Amino acid sequence: MRKFFVKKLAAAVVAMGLGAFTAASAQAGFSTVNAPWPGEDSQSQILSHAYGGSFTSNGLNFTNGSVTAIRQDDSANATFHFDIASIKTISTFSGWSQGLAVGDVNSPTQLFNVTGKGYNAVGETGAIDMPSSYSLVRTGTGGNWSSDATKNADGADHLITYLLTGTGSKTPTYVLFWEDGAVGHGDFDFNDLALQVTAAGSCNVATVPLPAAAWSGLATLAGSVVVAGYRKARRQMA
Repeated sequence: MRKFFVKKLAAAVVAMGLGAFTAASAQAGFSTVNAPWPGEDSQSQILSHAYGGSFTSNGLNFTNGSVTAIRQDDSANATFHFDIASIKTISTFSGWSQGLAVGDVNSPTQLFNVTGKGYNAVGETGAIDMPSSYSLVRTGTGGNWSSDATKNADGADHLITYLLTGTGSKTPTYVLFWEDGAVGHGDFDFNDLALQVTAAGSCNVATVPLPAAAWSGLATLAGSVVVAGYRKARRQMA
């Protein structure tokens, strides 16, 4: 969402037509990624900045010849099933503030807030012992948006996920691209907040459980969708 969205939307409609602002469907499949506003970076440019080389599209995927970002079905990123080794902010391209939380979209548990803009954006968390299934929530001005599109007030998909291969990581690593605008008030270029999420697997990462009270909003989460086929056995919570 941009600060002067109405003015920019009017100009964009004249220049490109109403089809340029297709809302992201909440159904299984692959939501449409619109072109970014002039002056903002696209997903391929963000990946190039983060991982080097020049990422180009290969169907729905991107690659720089050694690292490949494999697009995940939108239904697969509704619910996650792994402990977290780390989450770090890659970039933000939005006039709104950004943050990340976990749990119910209406009362999530905040993980961190993002400061700075563009590639100077900063926000991260270390290892966290997660419940067996959970949704992530983009927070900040403009409202909360869940990774589970069916929980969002506008019913739209606000998250696109890529699985990274070729990075040398021994555990799954994902790049999450968030859209922070509601249908009718967003451009759905999915570049507003980009995050790298690394799963905690057999790498013996020392995890720090969140307070017990933090899981009150997670008790009703359900679902068995496994992100990229990776599932971690639930840890016994203290």
